[in-house]
Amino acid sequence: MLSNLINRQALREALLFAFTGLVILTLLPFGSVTPFPFAFAAIGMFTLGAISALLFGEPRQSRGVFSIALLMLIVVTGWTFIQTIELPSNWLANPAWRAARDLAGVDYAAISVEPADTLASILSVGLPFVTFLTGLLLCDTDQRARKVLTLLGLSAGIIAVFGLLQFSLFPNILIVVEKRAYLDSLTAVFVNRNTAATFLGLGTLLMLTLVRDIARSHSNHPPGEPGRNTLLLKSWIYILLLCACFTALMLTRSRAGIFATFIGALIYFPWLVMNWNGSRRYLKPAPGWRPMLKLFSAIVFVVGLLAAFAGQAILRAQERRLEDDDRFCILPGIWRAISDHWLTGTGLGTFRTVFPAYRDPACGIFGIFDRAHNFYLEGFLGLGILFPVTAILAFAVLARVFRQGFAQRRRLRHFVLLGLAATVLVALHAAVDFSLQIPGFAVFYSAFLSAVVAVSLGRGNGEADVAYERPLSR
Repeated sequence: MLSNLINRQALREALLFAFTGLVILTLLPFGSVTPFPFAFAAIGMFTLGAISALLFGEPRQSRGVFSIALLMLIVVTGWTFIQTIELPSNWLANPAWRAARDLAGVDYAAISVEPADTLASILSVGLPFVTFLTGLLLCDTDQRARKVLTLLGLSAGIIAVFGLLQFSLFPNILIVVEKRAYLDSLTAVFVNRNTAATFLGLGTLLMLTLVRDIARSHSNHPPGEPGRNTLLLKSWIYILLLCACFTALMLTRSRAGIFATFIGALIYFPWLVMNWNGSRRYLKPAPGWRPMLKLFSAIVFVVGLLAAFAGQAILRAQERRLEDDDRFCILPGIWRAISDHWLTGTGLGTFRTVFPAYRDPACGIFGIFDRAHNFYLEGFLGLGILFPVTAILAFAVLARVFRQGFAQRRRLRHFVLLGLAATVLVALHAAVDFSLQIPGFAVFYSAFLSAVVAVSLGRGNGEADVAYERPLSR
C-alpha cells in the first residue's frame, strides 16, 4: 500500500512537471497563435487533463471551484456548439441568413453568421478552462502549487532576458523571423507589445514573490551552513530576473499594460513590504506610526518607479490621446452590434465578419479590426447574454476564493494577494486589449490561477503553513 502511494505521488510529480513544461512551451512560438503550435498545446493539455482526472479524481480542497469551472466549460462550449447548428425556423437565427436566402438562395439558418469559425473557437475557449482544471487536479498541496508558480516565474524571467537581448542586438527579428510590426517596442516571444506587457507584468509580480521568498529563506538560514551561499546565489539570480521582467515591461511601451501592472503593484507591493519578514502579525498589525510609514513609503516607491521608468509609455499617452486612438473610436459601433444581438450573440469568433457593417466611417479607412480590443465586449457580441453572466460568476467565485484565502492563510497569504493583484492586472488590461485571446498567455494565466486558487483554498493555520516553514529552518 505504501509503495502504491509513493508511485502515485511520483506519477503526480511527473505529470505536474509535464503540465508546467507544456504551459511554458505554449508561450514560445508567438503565443501559439498559429495552427500547429495551438493544436499541439490543445492535444497535450487535453491529454494531461484526462489522465489526471482518471488517476486522481476531483481535487479535495478546491472541489467547489473545480465543479463550477467544469460547469462553465460545459455551458459555454455547449452554447457555442448550439450557435453552429442549423435551425428548423428563423426565430433565433441571425438575420444575415434570411438576407443570404433572399439574395443567393442559401438554404441555411443558424445563430452564428460563420458556423465554421464558431466551431473552431470551441478549442480556443476550452484550452484555458482545461488548463485551469488540470492545474487544480495536480496542485493538491501547497508545495506543488508553489512549484508551479516558481517555474512559471522563472520562465517569465528567462523570456524577459531573451526579449531584452533580442531587442538590443536584433531589433528587427522576432524569435527567428523578420519583425514586421512594433519595431520600436519589445515584444519578447509575442507578436504584439500589449500581450507582452500583460505577460511581463504578471512575470514581474511573480518574480517579486520569488525574491521575497528566497530572501526570507536566506535570512532564516543559520550562518555558516553550506546551503546559505547557495541561497545567496539564488537570491541574486532571482533579483536579476526580476529586474529583467521590469525592464522588458517598460520597453514594451504599452500604455495600458504598464498602467495595469502598476495598479496590481499598488495592491500587492505595499502589503508585501509591511509583511516582508512573514511574522505572525498578519491578523493583528503592530500599532503605531511605523506600519503607516511603511505603507506610504511603498506607495511612493511604486509611483516613483512609474514616473522614473515609464517615460516612453507616458510620452506615447501624451502624443496620442484617447480620442485619437482607433480602439476607442470603434467602441460605439461594437455597442450597436451588441444591442442588435444581445440575447443570442452572433457566434463566437465572428467579430471580424460582423463588425465591418457597424464600423463608423469617421474612424477612417486604415486598420483592420479582427478583434474588438476589449475582451468583454467581444465576448458579449459573440456569446450574447451568456457571456456577462459567466464573467460575473467567474469574478464572484475568484473574489470568494481570495477572501477565504486571506482570512485563513497566514504564512502563505502573500500568494493570495499575488493572485488578487495579478487578476486585477489581467482584468484591467483585458478591457482595452486582447491578451486573454492569445492562447499562450491564456494558458499561462490559467495555470498561474490554478496554483494560487489551490493555495488560497489550502489548509489554513495548520499543517500546510508548518510545512511551508519547515524547509526554511533546516
